[in-house]
Amino acid sequence: MTLSDQYQNMPKLLKVSEVADFTGTHERTVRRWIRDGRLSAVEHPSGLRVPRRSLWRFLGLDLALSA
Repeated sequence: MTLSDQYQNMPKLLKVSEVADFTGTHERTVRRWIRDGRLSAVEHPSGLRVPRRSLWRFLGLDLALSA
């Protein structure tokens, strides 16, 4: 599966737990990234959500999609 395929198969807004699973980290780490401003997130009625585009930028994969 290519990066582009992975990106397209992800939900547009990811739960903190989904970001933690994808990055292999703990949810507290993801929340710290959000709190520190390193990873952008939006308020959702059921909790914080991370736009998949923001996650891709945070991981440095944004350029891979535009190539």
